Amino acid sequence: MKHIVPTICLLLLGGSTAVAVGEKTAATAGRFAAGPYLLDVTTDAATVAFHLPTAMTATVKLHDDSAGARSFAAEPASKRHFVRITGLEAGKVYRYQVICGDDLTQTPPGDERYQIRTAGRSGDSFTFAVYGDCRPGDTGTQRHHRDVVEQIVAGEPSMCLILGDLVDDGGDRSHWNEFFTVQGPVARRAALYTVLGDNDRAGGRGLYRDYFPKLDRGYYHFERSGVHFFAMQAWDSRGAQPRDQFAADSPQIRWLREELARDEVQRAPFRVVFMHDPVYICRGRSADVMRNVWAPIFAKHRVDLVFSSWHMYERSHHDGVHYVLSGGAGAELVWNKRNTAFPAQAEARRHHFCRVDASAGALTLRAIADDGTVLDRIALPPRSFDPRAEERLRRTARRLRREIILDGGRQSRELPIYLFSYDCGYCRKLLGRLLPNWARQHGVTLRVIYYDLARRGTYDLLMAAGADFARQDAGVPTIFVGRTVLGGQREIEDGLRAQLLAFSRSPRAYLDERIVPFQQIRDTKTMRESAFETLTVLIVLSAGLLDGVNPCAFTTIIFLVSYLAVIGSDRRKILATGGIFTAAVFLTYMAIGVFLFEIASWMMATYSVALIVQVLMLAALLVLSVLSFVDFTRCRRGKPEDMTLQLPALLKDGIRVRIRHFAKRRAAAGAAAFVLGVVIAGLELGCTGQVYLPIVTMIAEPRHRAVAFLYLLLYNIAFILPLAAVFLLAVLGVTSQRMVEFFRRHVAWVKLGLTVLFALMAVAVVHNIGWMQ
Repeated sequence: MKHIVPTICLLLLGGSTAVAVGEKTAATAGRFAAGPYLLDVTTDAATVAFHLPTAMTATVKLHDDSAGARSFAAEPASKRHFVRITGLEAGKVYRYQVICGDDLTQTPPGDERYQIRTAGRSGDSFTFAVYGDCRPGDTGTQRHHRDVVEQIVAGEPSMCLILGDLVDDGGDRSHWNEFFTVQGPVARRAALYTVLGDNDRAGGRGLYRDYFPKLDRGYYHFERSGVHFFAMQAWDSRGAQPRDQFAADSPQIRWLREELARDEVQRAPFRVVFMHDPVYICRGRSADVMRNVWAPIFAKHRVDLVFSSWHMYERSHHDGVHYVLSGGAGAELVWNKRNTAFPAQAEARRHHFCRVDASAGALTLRAIADDGTVLDRIALPPRSFDPRAEERLRRTARRLRREIILDGGRQSRELPIYLFSYDCGYCRKLLGRLLPNWARQHGVTLRVIYYDLARRGTYDLLMAAGADFARQDAGVPTIFVGRTVLGGQREIEDGLRAQLLAFSRSPRAYLDERIVPFQQIRDTKTMRESAFETLTVLIVLSAGLLDGVNPCAFTTIIFLVSYLAVIGSDRRKILATGGIFTAAVFLTYMAIGVFLFEIASWMMATYSVALIVQVLMLAALLVLSVLSFVDFTRCRRGKPEDMTLQLPALLKDGIRVRIRHFAKRRAAAGAAAFVLGVVIAGLELGCTGQVYLPIVTMIAEPRHRAVAFLYLLLYNIAFILPLAAVFLLAVLGVTSQRMVEFFRRHVAWVKLGLTVLFALMAVAVVHNIGWMQ
């Protein structure tokens, strides 16, 4: 019993001492107002930042198992300290301890959670986390932020990209202190790289500079293991932020262009841009200036990933650049209606962050929810940098171009425009009459750089130019001028004169800001596949129907009507001949799509050959037109047996004698109808639009061949529907006189039918235009 009392006293004393030590440790760690946290970690240096409730001096002790401990003093006394640690080695882990002047405020000695992991050499692997909107927001709680931080710490990233809106009110210091309390487990061992959000700025009252000095300017660049990162200032592109900060001549955009254009950056395996506001978003709205000015720069300079923040997860791909929205680190989730103009490849309505594992061979991105669920995964290989490939693209552009100078009068300034088209009626009108007139009216000399889409390789140039101007799938003919794309007759006639007026007012400024296409290599194969993958059955059918009834396709219908007229009144003969003619058009377009497109492109590759082919086809068209008119006149006079469009007598005599006379006539008429259909279909190839091209270019790709063939079949069926309607009316004996009589007797029904027809066509037009845009 005599030993029990002293033992109990010792135990109580030891317990109280342990409690006191624990309370002191907790108290000392809690004396920091914010931090410690890491900034600007490189291969040989790092910054340890922390904030104190009162001004005092501090020391950061660095522990290296191989070299012992070193101390870095923070003087004079201050509430804010940014201590630069130097003399480090690349790819190494160090422990550090912060001890402040009162000896009470310090991090626990020997605590392994306080680490500095320096950047590795180029090509070394590393992991970083990306997330935005950490603030509580409408949720009113830090719980989601804490859950996300737990998942981040488990992945042991060496750095974090935080995409803005770190706090609800950037002017309230308590909000910042609360952010660093929650962020602490990752901030004390992974370097923080942040961008400014509108809530952080707090209408100009934000205290963000006190915590992240680089945000004073707002945009900056750093490199880690060969990957180049670019932070941009886009905290409110659709609101309070001045518009001139987004313009092409703004300081940050000029800086970005210069930095991205450096050979060191272009030869690097990856380039990553991060900001607050999105450039592209499917479930929300972004500013046009971001897409029109910033996106072409990202595409031109081969940026691989662009991170931005919104209250959800979303990933999309535009012009070779992957855009990722990650704004689910704490605030409320938002799930707006989908915008089909900017489709997303992946999306999720979850609190989350993005983990990116970087190596010399890939950037592997995973979106991870707050419970550890992997929401999305994608691996990006590095894009090779080959200046010779860019020169090959420019050589191809020079080889396929034709230049046409349209004089605008004396002392007029010269404006280059790029025109892509077929040899269509409107294109000839555009070059022969409209452009010369507009040039004279505005006093502008136009240097038209013309590309014929019938020539092999020109479609790839169209895709490359569309990527340069950040707009794909504009209508044909397509004009690229200044920074604008004009596609189709209506856009050209409405928009080109406005561009000429803008140029005539300020030629030098206009030319300084214009985009010059073909200055960098483009993955046109991927672009063609992307255009093809956006097609649907409805788009294909509506496009085929619209192309089948457009003005240039009416030539085919006129030929069919005139040919049926010379055949006679035999219903079976009309049915057979019209069916053969229509089948010839259908089969010709199918053949062109399946294999003759390559042959036609090869023939058109040489200008002299293309000219000869065009002259011969125009001559054939003229001869057939004259003969059709002559045959029509003979039939009107009651002499159908004298029609000209028949097989030659020599070929007729070769038909077996046992075939009856009327069979000879029918065979001759059928053969003539087939030949006529083939010729006319070839002449009207220019009627096809922007849906036909993505289809026929994918026929040669094994991965897409089956779907492309199905689309080609559906397109051509829709294309010949107007022809089928014409000859079926002829089979039913519908003449112009009968049609007039029918219309007079059934005016109401005719009006109703026409209204329904035009409504259906309008829906098809709107749907097709929506896809093209």
